[in-house]
Amino acid sequence: MNDKVIITYSLAGRKNALEITRKIYGYLDASNHGKYEYRRKGVLSNIPYEKISRGCILLEQKYEKKIIRELLDLGLKPKVIVIKIIKRS
Repeated sequence: MNDKVIITYSLAGRKNALEITRKIYGYLDASNHGKYEYRRKGVLSNIPYEKISRGCILLEQKYEKKIIRELLDLGLKPKVIVIKIIKRS
């Protein structure tokens, strides 16, 4: 079974919180007064995840190390909770 992890982080007190959020999730960029739109990718753009709440994401355990490394590079202190999925018959 695919185990899941919950990764939490805090942006409290950061002046560049929007910049960090954009690097994590990506964003839609408009240029020439909205005539053109560009999808800017973030760290989670190619990874299936669920956003549980602000600063809290749920994803498969196989992506854990990559995301933790990226969050540390952004200067965040992530916390990880591992969820074991056991199928009972």
